[in-house]
Amino acid sequence: MRIMSAARLIARAEQELAQVTSGQEPQEAFLHAHMAALRAAAAVLELQVVPGGRRRRVRSAWEQLAEVGPQWQEWADYFAQGAAVRAAIESGRSAHLSPAEVDEVVAAAADFLEQVRAAVSISARPARLAS
Repeated sequence: MRIMSAARLIARAEQELAQVTSGQEPQEAFLHAHMAALRAAAAVLELQVVPGGRRRRVRSAWEQLAEVGPQWQEWADYFAQGAAVRAAIESGRSAHLSPAEVDEVVAAAADFLEQVRAAVSISARPARLAS
């Protein structure tokens, strides 16, 4: 069930990234790329076993992703830096972004999504029985 949910989140991330078009306003392209990365991060988090019981403080997806494993730390740090920009854009405040900055975020989101796809694919494989 968790694999199917993660796969749906990846599909949503792909759809979000596909919304980036050439000639688009930089803020809109940044928003789509960052949201695609956020959905991809949610796919990784979906596969994690969450122990029941104690309530923990609310943490960002990027904080949680960094705790999943060292392979996600750099991605978590990178996209966490853009969270304030995304929030500003979503709230209607202006955020100056150069086309080069946006291209970098779009490329990073695509690379991150590819790594997430691979991780989910590996998780979806049936475990081999020890003989």
